[in-house]
Amino acid sequence: MGDMGRMMESHGRPPQKELYPALMELPDLPPEQRQEVAARARGRMSSGLDRVSSAVAALASAAERHDYAAMQQATEGIGQGLAEFDSGLAAERALVEGQSPRNVALRWFKREMHLPVTPYEGEQRTRASGFHYFAMLVLGGCAAILGAVQMARIRRARELADRLAPAVGRRGPVVTPETAATTGRAVAAQAHEPVVTQVPSTTGAWSGQLRIARIFQETPTTKTFRLAPLLGENLPFTFEPGQFLAVRVAVDGRQVKRSYSIASSPCCQGWCEITVRHVTGGAVSAVLHERMQVGDTIDVAGPFGRFTFRGREASSVVMIAGGVGITPLMSSIRFLTDQSWAGDIYLVYGTSQLDEVIFREELDYLAKRHPNLHVTISLTAEPSQGWTGARGRITRELLQATIPELAARRVHVCGPPPMMDAMKAALAELGVPSDAVKMELFLSPEVKEAPLVPAPSGVPSAATCTFARSEKKAPLPPERTILEVADEIEVAIDYSCRQGFCGACKVRLLEGHVSMAVDDGLSSSEKTGGWILACQAKSEADVSVDA
Repeated sequence: MGDMGRMMESHGRPPQKELYPALMELPDLPPEQRQEVAARARGRMSSGLDRVSSAVAALASAAERHDYAAMQQATEGIGQGLAEFDSGLAAERALVEGQSPRNVALRWFKREMHLPVTPYEGEQRTRASGFHYFAMLVLGGCAAILGAVQMARIRRARELADRLAPAVGRRGPVVTPETAATTGRAVAAQAHEPVVTQVPSTTGAWSGQLRIARIFQETPTTKTFRLAPLLGENLPFTFEPGQFLAVRVAVDGRQVKRSYSIASSPCCQGWCEITVRHVTGGAVSAVLHERMQVGDTIDVAGPFGRFTFRGREASSVVMIAGGVGITPLMSSIRFLTDQSWAGDIYLVYGTSQLDEVIFREELDYLAKRHPNLHVTISLTAEPSQGWTGARGRITRELLQATIPELAARRVHVCGPPPMMDAMKAALAELGVPSDAVKMELFLSPEVKEAPLVPAPSGVPSAATCTFARSEKKAPLPPERTILEVADEIEVAIDYSCRQGFCGACKVRLLEGHVSMAVDDGLSSSEKTGGWILACQAKSEADVSVDA
């Protein structure tokens, strides 16, 4: 029997052979030993059921997490539990049925060895024991519960899909004049327009790989990368229009992260898009533009960010973009037009030349189909005299001329620092309340900074940042963050968004004081407990951090 056990283990089955000799000897066993065999058989059936139930629960949990290794392990556990149950069933059957125990044992053995099984000759049907009925009831109950749980998951998934899906070929709830909001002027409520529904976001909760499904050349320097799931039909996360992803690629043997806004609409559940400008000297943008191909995979985390607009925040919106800062705003424009949102959308977009206008054809197309979308483009260096639109940087006068009743509207601004500073001042002069203005700075750390060098003789030196755990020190110029300095001297501080939202770069401040433009990634207790965001922390005096 030892050789037989080893042979069955080699076939991937648990040994479970202690009942086999007892079955072969069953006709000669005295009554007390028959009772002992029956107890052992029922014990195996009970433990087999327990193993099956635990494995089924583990399988459901692993399937929900897309943990394929755990799913495989759970499937093997189900098989082992069934084999254990079957061995006990064979023994008890020999006791309660009118069959030859040796035939029952032989038939069970053949099943274990995957050999053909022939019916018993003259097999007598007898009533099953109460334990059999109990076992069948338990198994049936487990199956019914699992089926109900699966149906509930399917219903929830369909409900979520219905909320996210664009209004194509169907109608949503109506907006009535009573529910339409106003901001200083009456908004023409359209009774046929669907309400924009808030969808929960798994903000920052997911990380993994996505597949590059398509690459689009938007302008000579800008590409859009469509990212799709490796398996399944839908993305493994949901996102709000205006959020961004943290992308990680290998550069010169080390992993480098950059943040890119999602430009696509959340209505597209099967993929999302990031639009990346190839920055001169940029590390990650060079990898994406020059090395990435359709079919490649890329490491992604997110979504992050609160620079979002779904249409429920106000009855109209003004969007001011500079250069590639159009990308988060384009996500909102696509989403609002997907939903046939009734409010006015004013886009004022500034860039250098006509061939650098990202999404130009699509903006023209959407403006023709949606009369509430108003697009103004201003070019700063367009050489062609054929351009009859606005020229120069976006100014207070341009905003005043193109957007009626600007002071009564919500405003979203995204672009490089000089533009952001100019727009903040211009909007204040035009009477827009500060709490109605939402800004996202598009300051990419793409261009490699110059190495840190000691200050020349006679020039006051910069503050010093001490990294206590790493036992390293470096100058900390007032315009640079602790994370930038840490990168320069190869002190490992994790990071993701680099904009103060995700909290991945938080470190404890041991000495000194810092200022942070954004600290959304910290909880109230972390702020009072001495934690800072390395990507935002700047100082004009010496500091020490636990890194």
